[in-house]
Amino acid sequence: MYYFSVVGDELKFLNNSDIRIRVLVDLLNGPLKIRDINKKSLLSYSSISSNVHKLCDEGYVEKIHNSFQLTNLGLIYITILLDFRDVISTITDNSDFWLDHDISSLSIDDLNKLSSLEGSELIRCNSMDIYKTHKEFKRLFKNSRNLKVIFPYLHPEYPKLIRRLILKGIKVELIVSRDILDGFIRDIGKDVVKKGIYDGNFSIKYLSHDIKIALAISNEFITVGLFKLDGTYDQNRLLLSNKKKAISWGLTIFDSYDDNALPLILD
Repeated sequence: MYYFSVVGDELKFLNNSDIRIRVLVDLLNGPLKIRDINKKSLLSYSSISSNVHKLCDEGYVEKIHNSFQLTNLGLIYITILLDFRDVISTITDNSDFWLDHDISSLSIDDLNKLSSLEGSELIRCNSMDIYKTHKEFKRLFKNSRNLKVIFPYLHPEYPKLIRRLILKGIKVELIVSRDILDGFIRDIGKDVVKKGIYDGNFSIKYLSHDIKIALAISNEFITVGLFKLDGTYDQNRLLLSNKKKAISWGLTIFDSYDDNALPLILD
């Protein structure tokens, strides 16, 4: 309870005043005089002055000559608060996606960095377009120059997409569960798989356990698909982002799966 009391007191001091938050955000870019903050924010000079001095008293801001700057404490707190804001925004914008799906495939560290997905677009199928997610997936694949993909299930179209990319010389790294590995190799074509591996633009690995996430990552985008709580993969919703921090988040997840996956050994 002591931990929550301390955290609560700190958050209360900062969050109870929009002016204090605004001052800390403005100071992220470097030292400012009160009149500079006044010009940027259009807040009253007296309100800014009063809150800047309160921030100084609490150790978030310090005065250097005639300017004010963030202390290390202030920098840490405002960075955490902005990250927390992005996490809340990410969850709120697509609350049903996170509420209705199995997120056991994501580690605590992955969830801690969920703010990386802020601003993501949720692609949904609807009565007018029941294949919307699938068509978006195909479009992204066709325009990719490189791909890292985790497939938890065997869709009849996806091996064909992979086959085309391999034959075009596009670099593809694929991870699947063991129970669909043979199906992927068969549908891609064993000769194409061998060629891709030999040419160095294709690799396929597998995991012995079930995979509960669909992930596709290129230099330009990341897509995330999850399983519903009833254990079936949700083909009707797909999270999409083209932001670098989201792509980096996805690459970390892919690498963790890749580290535990076994390489394909062909006869």
